[in-house]
Amino acid sequence: MKKNLVWDIPVRLFHWLLVLSLFGQWLTAEVLDNFMDIHFYIGYFTLGLIIFRLLWGFFGTRYAKFSSFIAGPKAIISYLQSLSSKQKVFTTGHNPLGGLLLPAVLILVGLQAISGLFTSDEIVSAGPYYDSANGAIQNWMQWLHHNVFDVLMGLVVIHLLAIAWYRWALKHDLITPMLTGQKVVEASKGIAHSKLVSALILAITVGFFVYWLVAINPPPVAEYYY
Repeated sequence: MKKNLVWDIPVRLFHWLLVLSLFGQWLTAEVLDNFMDIHFYIGYFTLGLIIFRLLWGFFGTRYAKFSSFIAGPKAIISYLQSLSSKQKVFTTGHNPLGGLLLPAVLILVGLQAISGLFTSDEIVSAGPYYDSANGAIQNWMQWLHHNVFDVLMGLVVIHLLAIAWYRWALKHDLITPMLTGQKVVEASKGIAHSKLVSALILAITVGFFVYWLVAINPPPVAEYYY
C-alpha cells in the first residue's frame, strides 16, 4: 500500500493553531505581565477556531466529519480489546478514543473562549460582554474560565501520554500524519483533496462572525482602574 491523503489541510491547520493558541493563552495569562490584551485577542482567535472546527465536522472531508469517528460504548470497548490482541486494528481517521477526546476538547475550549467574553482581569482589561452581565454572571464566568482551563490541561496531558503510548508501545505514529496529512492506507480509504475553497469560504464567514461578536455587537467596555 502507498501513502494516501487522510487528514485535510484545514484539520491539520486547526490542530496546530489550537496548540499554539492554548500555549499563547497560558503564556499571556500566567507568565508574561501586561499582556492581557493579547490574551483576549488570542481568545477571540481561538473562538473562531472552535466554531470553524464544529462546522467543518459537518461540512468537511471524510475523516473530518464527526460521523466518521464518534462511536458508541460497544465500539470503544471493542477497539480497546483489539489493542491488546496480537493483530492490532488501527483506524484510518480518529479512533474511538480520539472520538471521545476531540469533542471534549472542543467543548472545553469553547467554554473557555465564551466565558472569557464575560470576564475581567480586575485591573485594566475586560471582555466585550463583561459590562452587560450582572455580578452573578461575571463571577460564574470568572470561575468557569479559571477552572475549565485546569480540566483542559488534564486532557492535554492524557492526549500526550496516549500519543507516546501509541508510538512506543504500539509502534503507531500519530504525529507525522497530522503534519503531512498522509497515512499508508488503501487508495479507497484516502480523500481526494482538502476542499480548500469550501474551507476558505467557511473561515472567512466565521472570521466575520467573530469580529461582529466581539467588536460590533457588544456595548462599550468601560475602563477599569483600581
